[in-house]
Amino acid sequence: MAIAGASTAAYRVANHRYTDSDDEDELIRLAQAGDGAAFGQLYDRYLPSIYRYTYSKTSSRSAAEDLTSETFLRAFRAIARRPRAQLNFAAWLVTIARNVVIDHHRSGWSRLAIVTDEVDPQIDDAVGPEQAALLSVSTATVRDALSHLPDDQRECLVLRFFAGLSISETAAAMDRTDGAIKQLQFRATNRLRQVVKDR
Repeated sequence: MAIAGASTAAYRVANHRYTDSDDEDELIRLAQAGDGAAFGQLYDRYLPSIYRYTYSKTSSRSAAEDLTSETFLRAFRAIARRPRAQLNFAAWLVTIARNVVIDHHRSGWSRLAIVTDEVDPQIDDAVGPEQAALLSVSTATVRDALSHLPDDQRECLVLRFFAGLSISETAAAMDRTDGAIKQLQFRATNRLRQVVKDR
């Protein structure tokens, strides 16, 4: 039973009953209004993806944890200033994470490592031949091969398969269209396959 004066949505967030992605818009709206519990639900939902992304850009678990924490801290501080109509939350978080990683590397704390052996790619079952290409080689081989790709191709594959973003979320994060990301992913996986074959 809802508490008098509390909205149904606020009551549901307070009682942690969000389990479905259809509730994301409401969680974002409540987080923008300063609801810490709603932001906590978003944090729980996106923590694994953001951690995989930051870890794919560092060679240290502790650095990845720090970068992930900084990403969510910046997001929490900024979410109230972002209009919902313009906010693709997953892409926005990755953009923040990318900036945090850039700041980290500019500070000279560590050097960039694209992917480490401990990261398992998050493969979307619907990706087709790209999935087969990535599954056919070891993570160490992928790490080495990724370092030979152009920056945009490498970033596309990291966002799609390590951060687990959809085509649309990757497009928003990279400021490109869905079609451009599909083509970039196709070219990147073909080039990755060729790099692996030539080794």
